[in-house]
Amino acid sequence: MWIRCDIPRFRLALGIALTLATVTGLMALSPPLARGQETMRIAAVVNDDVISVYDLAARISIIVAASKLRDAPDLRRQIAPRVLRTLVDEYLQTQEAARLDIEVTERDIEFAINQIEQRQGLGKRGLDNFVRNNRIDRDAVIAMLKAEIAWNKLISRRLNSAISVGEDEIDEALARLEENRGQPEYRVAEIFLAIESQEQEQEIMKTAENLLVQLQQGADFRGIAQQFSESATSAVGGDIGWVIVGQLSKQIDSILPNLAVGKISGLIRTFDGVQIIKLVDRRNLLTADPLDTRVHLAQIIIDDFGTDRELAVDHIRDVHGESADCADMLERSSEFTSPQSGDLGVLKIGDMPLDLREIVQNAMPGQLSEPHPFGNGLRILMTCSRVEARVELPTRATMRQDIGSRRLELQAKRYLRDLRRAAFIDFRV
Repeated sequence: MWIRCDIPRFRLALGIALTLATVTGLMALSPPLARGQETMRIAAVVNDDVISVYDLAARISIIVAASKLRDAPDLRRQIAPRVLRTLVDEYLQTQEAARLDIEVTERDIEFAINQIEQRQGLGKRGLDNFVRNNRIDRDAVIAMLKAEIAWNKLISRRLNSAISVGEDEIDEALARLEENRGQPEYRVAEIFLAIESQEQEQEIMKTAENLLVQLQQGADFRGIAQQFSESATSAVGGDIGWVIVGQLSKQIDSILPNLAVGKISGLIRTFDGVQIIKLVDRRNLLTADPLDTRVHLAQIIIDDFGTDRELAVDHIRDVHGESADCADMLERSSEFTSPQSGDLGVLKIGDMPLDLREIVQNAMPGQLSEPHPFGNGLRILMTCSRVEARVELPTRATMRQDIGSRRLELQAKRYLRDLRRAAFIDFRV
């Protein structure tokens, strides 16, 4: 069985001198002769386990590389307290997993690595290349993956079965969606840092300010969310998904309508922490893309209208007024129109050429378009029928999963909070 406390001892046994490149930024203020000893120092004690300064520095290197942060000694110093708290949480999670005999297998790790490589577009063995190119300690990466896998297994085993979603809850959620159909909907991503005590606030707000500056300078939001955010959405780069006003906090509700797509907010202080929000996209709830509308079209083409264009067009309109439908219109006008006239079938507006799309996108069934040049003649389109695209409500299974996932996230946060309260934690740096 894998136990987390073995990792730092194993690393230290290898000799810290071989990996000084990983910790240079964190140790920038220490005298050169003291740096080797500095890596041997204890950064924190978590119950019976020890986190070394080396472990902390190795994790910071992972975060800097994965988040594409501007690497500098001052940045490393500023994020070190936040990263150390994350490591402490991981130790608590893996200790609890070990207590419950939850094992992380090599197959679990291989699967997680494959998922990362696919999601990030790294290709086969891409993670190894990333580790080597950024001079990152691979053992530190594997330890991070093991902690995440162990915690996910624990949550699934201990909490999943206790999460129940009633049929009335699903009814209410679906009714609320239908009631808000057509209202603005926002796809939001978040970075959330928890503040659990007044003593933490200054440190965490300073970290959040630094991350905000990095984001404003072009750092990768998704990468930073994966490494720093304490919300369950961190696993998917902070992506909350599509929300409407009222589903998030009032502070966020007031920001979203005025936030441009692709832009990030300032710091948002909530009752339990601080958030940075990114507006990924905007649309109207349960409203289909107009380009998905399907129209049945017929075209009437006049090759030769002599010297009187208006007379020819008026004649077409007169025939249209006497016609019952598209087929009748085509038959009645066949004697004086081009053989190219005819039924065009059912087309999706988004699949049409731009000029044709502009002609019919607002046309109603039975309506003739204005005449448009077509070769040496004219083309008039008739809309035979129109089927507007419609977005259906999510299935009950989808709503059950969504409600359950949110509830599970809340229970997982409480579980970790209880582990913190019951643990012996001693920060040394």
